[in-house]
Amino acid sequence: MNIIVRTAGGKYIVRPDTTWERDNEDVYLPEFVNEVTYTPVLFARISKPGRSVGLEFADRYYDGIGYGVLLYPENLIDGSEEGFSCASCLDHTSFLTFPVYNKVTLGRSGNVFELRRDGKKLYGCTASTPEIILQSIAEATRHIYIRTGDILAIELQSRKKLCSRGCGQVQINGKFCSNDILDFHIIL
Repeated sequence: MNIIVRTAGGKYIVRPDTTWERDNEDVYLPEFVNEVTYTPVLFARISKPGRSVGLEFADRYYDGIGYGVLLYPENLIDGSEEGFSCASCLDHTSFLTFPVYNKVTLGRSGNVFELRRDGKKLYGCTASTPEIILQSIAEATRHIYIRTGDILAIELQSRKKLCSRGCGQVQINGKFCSNDILDFHIIL
């Protein structure tokens, strides 16, 4: 199982499944991490394997959606070719909680995703339309073979600073469709 990420810049990377945190467990970051950035994501659970999936068939390749957040240890992103890859591989930094929602929740008014840090709003949006997922499946499968159980995560904004060493403990909460979906602490 892989986490295929469409970055805010439109590129595709793959995070290993060791980064996946689906149970909202607190994350204890290693001592070499000095600063953490985040990006909220819309994700889809892949339900069928495929390669070079046409846009008109992409709807057949996922069966559920959700919202979450990806964390990046910013000091590992040093401008080198390997830097972003190293930052994308740190364990327990892909908060994509399950169960997923039915894909029909996309595009419905009133379905709002909101992300908070220590009670203060970081990000909010109404539920995206299915087109962003369909387009991402078509684009990703040009280069990546998707498998049943993979997750396609679409970054909804560029990375932004979340916390740094010395902040202590930070609480992250998220809601979608008025349901609590994220609730964990980052401990530096």
